[in-house]
Amino acid sequence: MKTNNIINHSIALGICALTLAIAPLTACGQNSIGINYAGRQWAWGGNTPMNLNFTDSAGVVPQINWNNVGLDGGSPQGLPQVTGPNAGAISDNSGAATSVTMTYTLDGEWAVDQTIYTGNQQLLDGFIDNDGSTPLTVTLGNIPFSLYDVYVYVSGNANGNLGSVSVNGGSPIYFLTDTGGYNYANPLIQATATSTGSAAGGQYVLFTDVTGSSLQVVESAISNENGLAAIQIVDVPEPSVMALAPLCGLALLGARFRRKV
Repeated sequence: MKTNNIINHSIALGICALTLAIAPLTACGQNSIGINYAGRQWAWGGNTPMNLNFTDSAGVVPQINWNNVGLDGGSPQGLPQVTGPNAGAISDNSGAATSVTMTYTLDGEWAVDQTIYTGNQQLLDGFIDNDGSTPLTVTLGNIPFSLYDVYVYVSGNANGNLGSVSVNGGSPIYFLTDTGGYNYANPLIQATATSTGSAAGGQYVLFTDVTGSSLQVVESAISNENGLAAIQIVDVPEPSVMALAPLCGLALLGARFRRKV
């Protein structure tokens, strides 16, 4: 009987040890891909693209190694305009190049007149300009995540311009440009309106639990100009093995009960 109790207790401890050993592997952080469309304001600041340093942390889900995309030339454009961290390739938040593909259209490029050049301020500073004639379209392929959230960051050269964002042909979310005095809110404001009449100021639109290896983002200017500043794709990991923690507790309790018996 004593031997059986020892065995039962050892099994319970083994379950707990395995749970604790595997848990850090699933809770060490989310993988993500961030793309910064680094426009520039020709009337202010000259010909300097609004790039993020690769060590700058930005985004609703903070990450480094944002892909800076130069917007020179006409439409359509794609990977050749990526200037880093790996020129000509889309990198993930670790800085490693991926096989993600990208094409996009644009009417032009612009930037907000502000004096802070790091973090979210810089992320939302430059943008693909949309003058309202044609929706802006970004198409991404070979996305390495099976389930992910998409953050679309919007900007503009004035407050209160109405626009919308949709992904993969779904229903649009409406927003009013809100440059927040060019300093931006902390945290950033999410736009959630499903009709033009309820649109409010915001700096990003969120689409959750997106699936598929390809993604199409469409941004439309409804009244006056606005723009698409960045796209962030955040991996939604499998449920953590910490969900096994209750089993660990039950195993220990069961072993203790059997030992008393």
